[in-house]
Amino acid sequence: MIAEGSALAAGARSLLDVGGESELSALVERSAVELMGEADRWSMGAREVRAYRVVLTVSAEDHVLLTAHPNRLSTLRDAFAAAARTPETELGGLSLVLALPPTGAGFHRHAYRDAPAARVEPPPPPAAVLGGAAELCKARKNRDAEGILRRAAMEQSYVQAAARSMRRFLLRLDPADFARIEREPPLAESITSAVRDAAATADDPASAVHFGLRLDGPLPELPEPEARLAHSLAGKGAACVPITRPDGKTWLAVIGASGVVLVELVPGADKGLVSRGEVKVSRLRVSAEALASAEGADGVSAQIVAALGASKIR
Repeated sequence: MIAEGSALAAGARSLLDVGGESELSALVERSAVELMGEADRWSMGAREVRAYRVVLTVSAEDHVLLTAHPNRLSTLRDAFAAAARTPETELGGLSLVLALPPTGAGFHRHAYRDAPAARVEPPPPPAAVLGGAAELCKARKNRDAEGILRRAAMEQSYVQAAARSMRRFLLRLDPADFARIEREPPLAESITSAVRDAAATADDPASAVHFGLRLDGPLPELPEPEARLAHSLAGKGAACVPITRPDGKTWLAVIGASGVVLVELVPGADKGLVSRGEVKVSRLRVSAEALASAEGADGVSAQIVAALGASKIR
């Protein structure tokens, strides 16, 4: 019988150490290794063996380390195959799975697809897959994709595909982010890839990912500076809607009963507002540091509401 996951991992680490692959050996040591499902029966010439599938659950950083250099994953797979090989056993496959927050378990530990009726483990909330995808984009240094995922909401369903069901994820984005991914297909593909990698399981390496507009308004999932400002403005009877986020800045439309102003949120330490006169709509600039506290956001929102009074829609 094949050794349990921990013993198999120890054997693979020994082979990697001897082969001078200490970095990959350390990766295996800090990752989770487990056998998945029942063994398959393989005929290999005169031999009939049991082939076991192995799941390696890794952090976002290690996922990038392996997928960015395919030869590393191949080296890792060869080490596990050698450790699993006996006259009666073989490695049936090595699946790379992303550890999802907050538990660090892979999606396969929670998924309901083809689960037995007696299973009592709850499915992971969609936020777990969303958080894992955001962490993966962070590790890949794709800040734009990470930011969009942090602001997004996710819905999950199962659809029938032939004889099996398939996971379907719907990413709901605010209007500014939705418009941006329509303009930038590579950015949309980066987000889709991250979600698929975060949701990968031993049985299902890919899932369907779709985009849609948020239906619950932008306030609950806005980044902290924007959320504080939006909360303060709501108390003063004004709505705050993100329009676009170019080059690390954010344009917000603040709408009140007496008018509309555009607010440009920029990085930096400028405590005040810089008015940029427009023919029909006033534009105001606010630094993120000015919104570092509820008191600061309250002071800024008071100035914005005052500007609303002087700005009428013509």
